[in-house]
Amino acid sequence: MSRTLRLLMIEDSEDDAALLMRELRRAGYELMTKRVDTAGDLDEALNSSWDLILCDYRMPNLDAPTALSVVSARQVQTPCIIVSGTVGEERAVNALRLGAKDFVLKSNLSRLVSAVERELRDSEVRIKHALAEQTLRATEASFRAAFELIPDGILVCRDGRVIHANGPAAKMLAAVSQDELQHSSFVELFLAADQPAVSERLRETLDSTTPVPFGELTMVRLDGRPIAVETTATSVHFDGQSAVLGVLRDVSARRELIARTMQVDRMLAVGTLAAGVGHEINNPLAYVMANVAYATDEISRAQQQLEKLSVREPTTGTVAAALSEVVGILAEVDEGTRRIRDIARDLSTFARNDEELRLIDLRAVADSALRMATPEIRQRARVVRHYDEIPQVRASVSRLSQVLLNLVVNAAHAIPKGAHDTNEIGVNIRSEGGNVVVEIVDTGSGIAPEHRDRLFTPFFTTKPVGQGTGLGLAISRRIVRSLGGDIQLESAQGRGTTARVVLPAAREPTPDGTSKPAPPPRRARLLFIDDERLVGAAFQRSLSREHDIVVVETTADALARLRGGESFDAIFCDINMPSMTGVELYAAIERSSPQVAARVVMITGGTDDLDAKDFLAAHSVPLLEKPLDMSQVRALLAEMLVR
Repeated sequence: MSRTLRLLMIEDSEDDAALLMRELRRAGYELMTKRVDTAGDLDEALNSSWDLILCDYRMPNLDAPTALSVVSARQVQTPCIIVSGTVGEERAVNALRLGAKDFVLKSNLSRLVSAVERELRDSEVRIKHALAEQTLRATEASFRAAFELIPDGILVCRDGRVIHANGPAAKMLAAVSQDELQHSSFVELFLAADQPAVSERLRETLDSTTPVPFGELTMVRLDGRPIAVETTATSVHFDGQSAVLGVLRDVSARRELIARTMQVDRMLAVGTLAAGVGHEINNPLAYVMANVAYATDEISRAQQQLEKLSVREPTTGTVAAALSEVVGILAEVDEGTRRIRDIARDLSTFARNDEELRLIDLRAVADSALRMATPEIRQRARVVRHYDEIPQVRASVSRLSQVLLNLVVNAAHAIPKGAHDTNEIGVNIRSEGGNVVVEIVDTGSGIAPEHRDRLFTPFFTTKPVGQGTGLGLAISRRIVRSLGGDIQLESAQGRGTTARVVLPAAREPTPDGTSKPAPPPRRARLLFIDDERLVGAAFQRSLSREHDIVVVETTADALARLRGGESFDAIFCDINMPSMTGVELYAAIERSSPQVAARVVMITGGTDDLDAKDFLAAHSVPLLEKPLDMSQVRALLAEMLVR
């Protein structure tokens, strides 16, 4: 079977050329030939593609070394066989050095065909190998270009040393350039505690045909700072040799976000707990405060009677003095319980998911925030208040409490502990045009200039992880702006910060509080419903001199009395009763006796129940908060009885 052979012959003798071609044709080759015998003709002939070059060693116008030099200069990869009559050993070695593949003596042309076939085979292998290398180099060049486009860091390692790093890896590890990471130990780039695990994963990578995940580990940047990374590695061929390619993803932000999200979750849980604790505290406080007030009134009354008798019985003076001391003690108890009540109300207010806008006094909200922040402030600074007379604002109490508490806590955290006497947190409240302004001024460390533009960015914080979520200021600004106001921050590093909350004053006129309710016109019959027995007992004891009171512990008992025909001038019911709630009791009464429903007063110890909130929003039912202030109860009763 004939095989085409493109043959370039460097030969000055036509007869010798014919002899060579005859041998190749006898071997089955179909020849396409060209014969040259000068360097110029050779250079021109090399513009075409050839499978093989046969070259005589010595010719009048050209010799083999010169011809091989011309071929080499043109970077032609075509194999060349020297065919000569005689050639010495030294000349043969020189020709091989210049690029010849073999020698065949013209006196022994039986070797020609085998030499040609061998060189053609070898040439094919060399061409394929060169093409593969060219493809590999192109592929590696593409890989290197791709490495620079990938946002993750990439390190290529061989024998445990970095041989290539992309730009993101250099930036991630604080290297001045990619070359700075060259020859670094891959393992030693990780935290010492993680290095054994990294070494083990590297060994697994070398033995594996699939990517090996390293998991989340900590690397140490060249500037010494730790960085959390998620690492995966795989074995690759790089620059023609085996290597390990590691992909590094910076997960510091993700880890910090998770930590802050957990902190937010904890805060939400604390808010739920605070609401529950506030509710549970209010029940015992209700009867403690009522009983203290009752005991104080009774002792004061007894004291007055003893003082009248002391004129005739001197010993009663001693008893009166003792009772006076008890009254003083009860006053202290009353003060303590009122402080507990205020704290419970502050917690409930802060935790309440209340979006209802109402008229509020910013001074009371500021005092509430300061009470809740007392543990953070106590060891850091004195609180200095400057409150002017101000109009009310329309806002959500719980949301505005959240804003002011966040600003007060931020002010406290800007001041180190232990300098209480030399630092202060000022809270200034005043009117300014048609607005009400609250300023919280601290003498803390101030805010660095590079951080000021990012203060309201969500999740940005200068506090350590676990101490701040980075959401406080962002949420506070959103709340204040939703109310038509704004927050401004002014700070000088080393001289403190001023946080200014500006809110529009409410246009509605506020009551002056000078009118006093008239005393009850008559003795009334009251129904009190609460599952806490002691709360009912305290209520009955406090008002028994003025009214007739029936106390029941279930709404079912109350409903049975009403359906049985009993009449009451006012019905006080805890809104969060078990089995049948206060809302359900009201609905049952309203269906059968709307005129009786108008006498219902609801009592709450704090609630997040949506049904209760919807009910209160839809009905104009009086609402009293536990612990009950008996003066408020008496005022409400007087109003209801007159009506």
